[in-house]
Amino acid sequence: MAGCKRGPPTEQEIWKIARRTTDIIESNITNHCCLFGSAASSLWADIGRVPHDIDIVVSEDPEDPYESLDPEDIKEQIVLADSRYYLEQSRKRGATYQILYCRLPGWSTDPERCVKVDILVPPTLGLPTITDSDIFLIDNIPVMPIFDLLVMKTQGWWDHRNSPRTDFQRKEDNDISDVIALLESAREEEVSYVDEAEEDRHSRAFMGHARALANRFIRAYGMRREWRALHFPV
Repeated sequence: MAGCKRGPPTEQEIWKIARRTTDIIESNITNHCCLFGSAASSLWADIGRVPHDIDIVVSEDPEDPYESLDPEDIKEQIVLADSRYYLEQSRKRGATYQILYCRLPGWSTDPERCVKVDILVPPTLGLPTITDSDIFLIDNIPVMPIFDLLVMKTQGWWDHRNSPRTDFQRKEDNDISDVIALLESAREEEVSYVDEAEEDRHSRAFMGHARALANRFIRAYGMRREWRALHFPV
């Protein structure tokens, strides 16, 4: 078809789907949702590449002890709200979850014109709870605070570096470049480990883990000065 888009998503398409997905969640489920992962990193910093998928954190309301969020229910509600989204059963052996995708223009002639959208509810992967008062708006997209994102990106680097799976190991170079870019942006934003600890937004365990991750990154790649610029006690 003449003029039909092909190939991987553009950066603008990634951000558009991120905005659309968070709008659906905010309208139907909760305001406590935000973008994280590489897509969030690309909004906070110049990571030098276009993300290929989207990761969204949806947090339970800490003031509502009865609220319980299920990622599978959230995915189904998104599909019901917008026909551009669809679900596929995971092909991983023994998996019971479904994978959420959003169709892109040109999908009818190129089935690969779609974007995977991961929905995660803390404490999955060690994610902290992110409430609506913590979230930053960048280009009208709710985004994880850069301190939290830096910690989670460094956690992702550590996990991929130590994974027996070659597909995870191949992600390490991108993880490293993301962490380095976020370190620079966090310095420009005057992010401070000390301030984060004093705000009492995170548990002592999370802050201790953040420090441990910084030390692991330093042992592997140096850059102690960059972490100390953010007042990490390293």
